[in-house]
Amino acid sequence: MSDQASGRAVTVEPGSDAIADVEGFMAPERVNTLSDGVFAIALTVLTFDVVAAATGGADDVSLQQHLQQQWPTLVAYAIGFMTILVCWVNHHFVVGFVRRSDAGLLWVNGVQLALVALVPFPTAVLAAYMTGDAQDRRTALLCFGVVFFLIATSFWMLWRYVDRRGLIDVHIDPVKARGIGVGYGLASLWTVCCLLVALVSVIPALVMWTLMFLVFAVPARFTQVTGRRLSGPTPTPRSTQ
Repeated sequence: MSDQASGRAVTVEPGSDAIADVEGFMAPERVNTLSDGVFAIALTVLTFDVVAAATGGADDVSLQQHLQQQWPTLVAYAIGFMTILVCWVNHHFVVGFVRRSDAGLLWVNGVQLALVALVPFPTAVLAAYMTGDAQDRRTALLCFGVVFFLIATSFWMLWRYVDRRGLIDVHIDPVKARGIGVGYGLASLWTVCCLLVALVSVIPALVMWTLMFLVFAVPARFTQVTGRRLSGPTPTPRSTQ
């Protein structure tokens, strides 16, 4: 593989972390370290509303009644937790193919982390207005959907960047590589469809988002199937020069 920064040839061995002494590039471990920290903090912040809901009952309401009234908070917490968890699974899936990083990857990854860290906000909105009138429920769901659309798009951008910059393992299966790019593109389009459906009816939109969560809970399987459907003739393996 040719190094774009210095013009030198860089040989990447299968399974190696690949890096080394090429100017402008670095090992990807720090990307993983920062990312895991942000995901952990975002998951922790989600629990704040749950703890507050458990202790915020009125004096004239029994504990049983108070806890029964908190079901929107618990449902929203489950949705937010699953959103961040699925994002974390997919982030590790993508970064697992990265063998070196550059300054651009740090920024692209940083934008994605900023969006993940934002998830507790639409989650709190969803918890507060889930039992409101139809317009409030729709607005709360749209708020959550817009954030999720941005996150889905950020995964497509992340993969496009590492693929085009030659930061991934050159020995990756071309079918899988193609499936990853197309899969995240489809996820972004699917969230747009969810948002459009949510403008009409909330329940079908929730079902559509749930299906996407289930699909991307196992990204390796989905991208492999997608790549095979698109591949046609067997692709030519990537060159190591």
